[in-house]
Amino acid sequence: MKKTLRLSRLPFVLFCATAFAFSAAAADSLVSNSDEQTAVFQNGLNAYNAAVDVGIDSQNPSKSQPRGNNTWVLREAKKTNEGVETLVREKQTLLRFPNIFGDAPGQIPDGASIARATLTLNTGKLKDATSFHRIFLHRLLVSWESKKASWDARYWHGDGIQPDGKEAIAQPDAFFVPNRPSTSYDIDVTASLRAWAAGQKNRGWVFLDTRFNPKAAAFISSRAPKTEQRPKLSVTWDTNPSNAAPSASNLSANLSGDTATLSLLANDPNPADSLNVTFFGRPQTAAAPSFTIALIPDTQYYTMKKFGGTPEMFFAQTRWIAQNAKRLNIAFALHLGDITDTGDVFENAEWDIADAAMKILEDPKVSGLPHGVPYDICVGNHDQRFLAPDGKHKYNGPALYFDKYFGIKRFQGRPYYGGHYGDNNKNHYTLFDAGSAKFIVVSLDYRAPAKNPAVLEWAAGLLDQHADRQAIILTHDSLLPGVPGSFGTDGAAVFNALKTKPNLLLIVGGHTTGEGWRTDTREDLPPVHSLVQDFQLDENGGDGWLRLLTFSPAENKILATTYSPFLDRWRDDPAGKFSIPHDFGTKIAPFEKIASVKTSPGKTVSVPWKTPAPAREWFAEISDGRKTIRTAPQLIPAP
Repeated sequence: MKKTLRLSRLPFVLFCATAFAFSAAAADSLVSNSDEQTAVFQNGLNAYNAAVDVGIDSQNPSKSQPRGNNTWVLREAKKTNEGVETLVREKQTLLRFPNIFGDAPGQIPDGASIARATLTLNTGKLKDATSFHRIFLHRLLVSWESKKASWDARYWHGDGIQPDGKEAIAQPDAFFVPNRPSTSYDIDVTASLRAWAAGQKNRGWVFLDTRFNPKAAAFISSRAPKTEQRPKLSVTWDTNPSNAAPSASNLSANLSGDTATLSLLANDPNPADSLNVTFFGRPQTAAAPSFTIALIPDTQYYTMKKFGGTPEMFFAQTRWIAQNAKRLNIAFALHLGDITDTGDVFENAEWDIADAAMKILEDPKVSGLPHGVPYDICVGNHDQRFLAPDGKHKYNGPALYFDKYFGIKRFQGRPYYGGHYGDNNKNHYTLFDAGSAKFIVVSLDYRAPAKNPAVLEWAAGLLDQHADRQAIILTHDSLLPGVPGSFGTDGAAVFNALKTKPNLLLIVGGHTTGEGWRTDTREDLPPVHSLVQDFQLDENGGDGWLRLLTFSPAENKILATTYSPFLDRWRDDPAGKFSIPHDFGTKIAPFEKIASVKTSPGKTVSVPWKTPAPAREWFAEISDGRKTIRTAPQLIPAP
């Protein structure tokens, strides 16, 4: 019987924001719409019972897996004698919500203007069915019947479902990380519903793992006994799309003494609409300027030129950081380890590329900074790779090339270099300032936190010695993907050893493909935030994606964004762009209503705002009675 397994790597979805800027100049946002209607589809709810899910398994190629309360997703591999991973089993899940479009009560009208759609899945109590891998949702392009769906079904030419643009879309519409048992996950599937509403056939999704995994991920199926645990699809659409939302332009504030005259041009496509414009404002609390730390995740496939990765992706990252350091106030850069793929195995080649890329940060001519962009770098497990006497590649080696290329001599004399542990640079620390904010970064060798208590004692002493500085711990294995992510081996050791230190702020790393973060609160101490970001097993070895952490005292937030200088693209999905609440001590006043004005489309409205605050912030809401938009906050600087 034919059984074919796909050996190619799955492409990674690029959720892109085409115009993201580090400023307040954002587009109007729709905040309310009384023309919206929502329908919820879930077997056993509101007489709906059409949802169907089924599993297909490469090791049971002629049978569907419709029984039981769970469906499964898996890519299992084994290593050959040469150490190459070969796919030996794959499980895929198919899920479809038929009969959701039409003109019957409770259905979505054909051609509806979809506002948002959410798929809710539950992981259930099976603790061994969770995963820190991203599970991708690809829209299916072929029709299928649940009773005849199997790995070798004719629908997909007998070799499982391939995201090739023929059997399923090549770039997935969404992904999630089912990393915790008995957890409900809300997945944004707006892109899928918009495609189906526009006329594409609703054939549901196939769920695919992105990496080899020794255990399967699972979620509760549409056949589960409890209705509330079954897959649920919530879809909201605009019942009156011809009534376009109003908008605003020409926002301005003219200051005279302690009075600011706020004005805008109110717009609406329907000239007969009556508009209500409401202005809101608040004093701008004095806060330190924002600053950014750039994170460079695993570059091993750029230096190794593997899986489509190229050195230019690495060069593009460091060049962009250096060229934008002044404009974006990038105060520091962190390389998260796995600089190379083969560490000490081959002479120089990969390390020469890394050396050239990091020298771009060091070059004052590129950044315009006297010592270049200050940075730190840590040892990853691949940097420890070495050639054993038996001819095999092994790990946990001495990382000799790391110390040769990024050793004590390279950093000595740089004003931000603090010192090192022992007689090499594999554990070291750096110091940097961002305005009035002062930091210490402690870089730890891979597995040193877990295996060498003396290193953590040294790190604890540094945090005590520099108690006036907030501490960032750079360790390759910080966290596993997911929100909240589980600590990696080294991340757990770091947190447990240093959690009583008042100045511990961040634990950051890479190592595991995906993204995640967590916040751990501490009694009478500030919280500790931990992050993971790694793109090495995505398309083209990572495509040059990097993470930017912008510390915003004015908002009491740490803003995380994801950008690829190589692709010149931003990601706008929840894993690529999010914020972490953090109390910088800024007392932020609430917005209060200033005034409301009734007007007609195409007219300018103005209101006076008298306040003694030296700096203030305002926005406006414009409503046509059914749809209300809000402008981005506008800052009036102190005179």
